Parts: sequence; structure tokens; C-alpha cells
Amino acid sequence: MLGRVRRWGIAIIIVSAIAVVPLAYANHGVLSEDGPAAQIGAGFVRVNETHLLTPSLVRAFVPTGSKSHRCLITYSESTGGTDGSTLYCGARTVNGVDGLLITISLREELADLFLSLTIYQQFAKGYGSPVLYIGD
Repeated sequence: MLGRVRRWGIAIIIVSAIAVVPLAYANHGVLSEDGPAAQIGAGFVRVNETHLLTPSLVRAFVPTGSKSHRCLITYSESTGGTDGSTLYCGARTVNGVDGLLITISLREELADLFLSLTIYQQFAKGYGSPVLYIGD
């Protein structure tokens, strides 16, 4: 009797493990550039020379619907010139729209600026297209 209970217990543990592991590593959806935030809340945007406030300063506002100051930004790809540059992010409200401010201080001026960025802002509802930010 005890052997039968032990076998059933082991069988239940194995079946549970087989059912739980795929859920833990499942694909939670793909984030489009203009779509809603994925489960981790990360987004992807591209900035170029239209987002230059000065020849070596990128300032872009990305609508997110969030006022949170908890944000992250990192380079995905670039046309170069990012070595030694400094990235900052912060929360801003522009014309009543809450979002993420991207500030990149480039070490050198780039003629054909292209930067792909991975961004995150806590409680973001999605990530819109970046626009030049000329505020403070």
C-alpha cells in the first residue's frame, strides 16, 4: 500500500513539473514598435538627426502614459559615435501626455545619426513614436 502511494506521489510531482516548466519559459508575446508594452514593459524606438537639439545632444520625448521616474535606456544599434556618450531618461508631461524623456549626450557630432534604443518606463501603457523635445 505504501509503495502504491509513493508511486502516485512521484507521478503527480513529475506531471506537475512537466506542466509548469513550459509556462515559466513561454513566449509572452512580441512587442511591436508602436504597440502596447510587453509583459516586461520594454519598448524599442529609433532616433535620428531629427531628434538633435544641438549637433551633439539628442532630446526625444516618447509618449507612454506613465508618470513614473523609474526608467531604463540602452543602445540596441547605432551608426557609430556612441562610445563615450551618456544616456539619461526621465519622466515628462508634454501637452498633457505623460511619457519618457530620452537625453543622449554624444561625444562627437554625427552627420547620419541613427540610434536604436531599448527603453523601459515603469507602468508604461505602450511606447509611441519619439518626437524632438525642446523643453527643460
